[in-house]
Amino acid sequence: MRRRQSQSLLKQFTAWYVWQFIIALIIIGLVVLGSIGYFLLEATRDEVEVIEEQLVNATDESDVQKALEEVLYPDNTDYDVEIRQGGRILAQVGEEEELDSNDELIVPMFDQYIWNKEEGLFYKQETPFSSGVIHMKVPLEDELEFLQLIFTVLLVTGLVSILLGSILIYQFTKKRLRPLLKITSEVGRMKGSSDLQKRIAEPDNPKELKELASTFNQLLQQVEEQFEREKRFVSNASHELRTPLTAFRGHLNLIKRWGKDDPAVLESSLQALDDESSRMKHILEQMLTIARNEHQKTTLEKMDLTEVVDHVVSQFESRLHVPITAKLEQIKVSGDREQLRQVVVILLENAQRYTMEGSITVDLKEIEDKVTLSISDTGIGIPRNELPKIFSRFYRVDKNRSRETGGTGLGLSIAKEIVENHHGTIEVASEEGIGSTFTVSLPAILSES
Repeated sequence: MRRRQSQSLLKQFTAWYVWQFIIALIIIGLVVLGSIGYFLLEATRDEVEVIEEQLVNATDESDVQKALEEVLYPDNTDYDVEIRQGGRILAQVGEEEELDSNDELIVPMFDQYIWNKEEGLFYKQETPFSSGVIHMKVPLEDELEFLQLIFTVLLVTGLVSILLGSILIYQFTKKRLRPLLKITSEVGRMKGSSDLQKRIAEPDNPKELKELASTFNQLLQQVEEQFEREKRFVSNASHELRTPLTAFRGHLNLIKRWGKDDPAVLESSLQALDDESSRMKHILEQMLTIARNEHQKTTLEKMDLTEVVDHVVSQFESRLHVPITAKLEQIKVSGDREQLRQVVVILLENAQRYTMEGSITVDLKEIEDKVTLSISDTGIGIPRNELPKIFSRFYRVDKNRSRETGGTGLGLSIAKEIVENHHGTIEVASEEGIGSTFTVSLPAILSES
């Protein structure tokens, strides 16, 4: 079916070129026939004018009939001429039935041309003199035969040209469409293939097909990257969920064996089960948040960001084991209130989790056309080589320590997606043993002035 569609496209292009070629040949043929016909008729008119002058002079002769025949002999003996004066015929050349007007039909829009049913096309001219008139009818049979010959030559030449032209145009079109047909063929071979690393060859010319192939390859690259992200996400999610489930089964077996006889084992196992269930709940909530953010359109509305940040800071002050300082300017932005609140919560939880001593600082201000929210801590910091990876899903710098503190490796990736949905950016600056600073930049609302 794909080949039939390709051939159809090829035939459409070929048919279009062939029709253009036929139209061009028809126009050229009409111009050639019209030009030759015009020059032939003009030559006939000029010749008739010369003969008319001679015939007018012949009317002064004593023997008008003889003078008429001398004028027409030998080249124009096929002319039908009638000289009348005072209602009588002075001289005449041509048979009377040939001059009978009953068999004549005037050519529309060309009064001087008449069509005789038996003799064909004539040129008619009437020339007055003193007290009479000269009627002249010139047969155009030779001219018509010449035009028919030209028409035949043009027709045969045109048909041969159309046949050869169609073949050449088909081959030319096929050659020009070859890169497109090749792209179509390569895309067809990709159908049903599980290899996402396949790419189509980019032709050098034409430019449009090169851009098409390049764009398609970029799309394939994005699909491959998305597939790899989803694959890693499923793998990591399975691993993260398998860990608490394994712990669940281990503690349940421990309770079955020793729980009835040893209260300490029972209490310890129950506490572990509670911790693992809380961890599993946290992981599932964050996974649902990721899925919701990917499929839900962010609604941007004018909101008070200062109020949101201040409210979250107030909630954390009561449970933080280190002091928190907030420097907040009065700022409004265009965004989703709940999503931006979630970003602040994630960043403060991250700061709280890795800051054992020192302080946490929250700074909200507007600089030119940007609103920046910075959350700094004096925690353990992040190794420089780990910084590019911390926004990846399920990525944790120290997995053992993250497990102890309850981290899942999803929070920062969620924060990054939310910020990007608000047309903003999130950056981190960190140094081991000194602390980290996460900076969120959002577009500011321009003043009406």
